[in-house]
Amino acid sequence: MLGNKQDQSASAGAVAIQAGGNVSYHGLSVAEVRELCGLFLRNNFPELREEAKRAAQQHVESFAAGLEAKLVNDAATIVLNKFAEPDVQATINDAVQASARKGQGASPQILASLISERVSISSTDYKDIVLSEAVKVVPRLTAQQIALISLVQFVKSITISNQPGISALEPFGRVALTFSGAGFNLSESQKQHIQYSGACSVNQLVGGDIFDALRSGSYAYFGVPDTPSFKSALQSQAPSFYALLEQADKENVFAINLTSVGQAIAIANISNYLGKMDYGIWLK
Repeated sequence: MLGNKQDQSASAGAVAIQAGGNVSYHGLSVAEVRELCGLFLRNNFPELREEAKRAAQQHVESFAAGLEAKLVNDAATIVLNKFAEPDVQATINDAVQASARKGQGASPQILASLISERVSISSTDYKDIVLSEAVKVVPRLTAQQIALISLVQFVKSITISNQPGISALEPFGRVALTFSGAGFNLSESQKQHIQYSGACSVNQLVGGDIFDALRSGSYAYFGVPDTPSFKSALQSQAPSFYALLEQADKENVFAINLTSVGQAIAIANISNYLGKMDYGIWLK
């Protein structure tokens, strides 16, 4: 059986809120946030050799630019004066340190998404704790491992609702293959490492038929009478979505249960492809 599911309506194209200039509310300006990243770099890595120092600086500048762009993009939903809070600054510090050390290996886009959500108007004490922990965990995972937990989140916990027919699932399937494909066929060792990081638990004794679970659950509104008919309809009308579920069945996604931290990381990754999502649906 699938766990508690929540509906998340999303368009296949990302939705961006555009804002020009140096966006500022009652707290720090976006430009000052970038300066804060540089300050954290100088405080955390004062004794690096020149070559390593240059590389670390380039990594942090790239991360800071991405964070600035993310804040501008999400301007309508964030409260910039939250950047004055010690916990928020500590979270940025964690992201800066990871970016300085690992560059793209720290998944800076996901870190920026998590920080943007951390300062959103919809924050709660519980969600803030989860998001801050997620920033610490992201650098411990490879891009492939993040892709796998994104597959698990998308298939088990997101419903593409109110669609006129099965063919409407096809564009979502194509996008989902993009953000999850790198995580296909990971070794058991890699899956166990995801568990070690705190992003999920793995129990291979649990199993099930993902096609049957979704036909009778999330996508029962299509009215397909049985699982063979559901699979056939997907193959002909939404082949990318079918391929996604076929891989999810092969991966035995029932055996992988995401923690709240794993869900936050997966949502941040998926949001970079499907548009901003409501973390509060799951983190509550």
